[in-house]
Amino acid sequence: MGALLATGVAGAGAHAAEGGAGTVALTTPGLAVGGQVVHTVTVEAPESGVLTVGFATADDQRPWGQQDEWTHGVTISGPDGVAQPCTYPSYEVLTGQVRCELPAGTHTLTYRVRATGPSWHLVADARFASASGTADASATGRFDVTGGAVVPMDWDVLARDGSGAVRAYSHYSGEWGRFDIEWGRPLGVDWGRYDRLAKLAPIDVRGRGGDVVARDASGVLWYHRLAGTGRTAFETPVRVGSGWGAYRSIRGAGDVTGDGRHDLLAVDGSGVLWLYRGTGDPARPFEARRQAGTGWGVYTSLTGGLDVTGDRRADLIARDSAGALWLYRGTGDGDAPLRSRARIGTGWNVYDTLVPYGDVTADGNPELLARDPSGVLWMYRGTGDASVPFEARVQVARYWDGFDAVL
Repeated sequence: MGALLATGVAGAGAHAAEGGAGTVALTTPGLAVGGQVVHTVTVEAPESGVLTVGFATADDQRPWGQQDEWTHGVTISGPDGVAQPCTYPSYEVLTGQVRCELPAGTHTLTYRVRATGPSWHLVADARFASASGTADASATGRFDVTGGAVVPMDWDVLARDGSGAVRAYSHYSGEWGRFDIEWGRPLGVDWGRYDRLAKLAPIDVRGRGGDVVARDASGVLWYHRLAGTGRTAFETPVRVGSGWGAYRSIRGAGDVTGDGRHDLLAVDGSGVLWLYRGTGDPARPFEARRQAGTGWGVYTSLTGGLDVTGDRRADLIARDSAGALWLYRGTGDGDAPLRSRARIGTGWNVYDTLVPYGDVTADGNPELLARDPSGVLWMYRGTGDASVPFEARVQVARYWDGFDAVL
């Protein structure tokens, strides 16, 4: 392709960035499912080099994974009848790139995007690598596929094995179920020193959501803040304080006070419920405790951090020794954060662990996970109805009895 004079890139979907003496500009219009569109890349190249354009999902959607390899429904190809010094992915954009070898000059190049569904939010990442490395440049451009099925976010479940190693497990469906224990990502190996673990709210696969608190054998509570690296990982733990051995239960509550910060609940040996409001300061993550109720010693399990009623307030689920499940609707009021309880089920003592999960069905309602003693993991899909907040269970994994903590 000869050098073409670029008169500029403007309008919706235009993006440009500059690095060194070279520039790259992208025009990335969106498209509807069943349609196609042409994207334009303009490169000012002071010297020869290689342009590559790669593709990924936007930050507000889950990354492509192995479950999308054949079903993501987005393809990239060259424009019809236009000769360009480029190669294109042969059939899909999950791992492929547009690649163009360019001489010095101004170049305008195009590629065609086709979509058959679902409704992805995507990012094109264009990079020019100059021959000398002194005129490199890059630009990114977002574009959305509309009109197809909504793509749900994926959420991580954390689990600790007998060696003290913690891993993150998400939606990948392997031979043993949706959360295949062969495919967990390692997060750390020294978590065996803790006798209590709790996440403050569900954590998505981008590594966002609730941080984790952990109590060691001496009663010291530690705060593991999410690192914000684009996947689940934690910073060096911060010591919260001592004396936490007085509590029989420590559970994340989500934002139960309505101030945008994640809170913590704890039940002492006398059955008193204590609320620790989040501060948003990782060096001092919680305010001083305040009493939130009495008589909570009747419960064998507390599960918080989910809005199961659809009112945008975090609720709390409690299971008593008889296996009855109770819903405490959140109020968003820090002085009285929970309403009176309402029974929402029986027979829940068949489970040894209940885990707050995110909305993996893209219907706006979070799900609940439950593990039975044989190691089978079950999912209860949320309904958003306070009187019947969960649908019938569905098995999602097996062989989870090897973990001594699941959160």
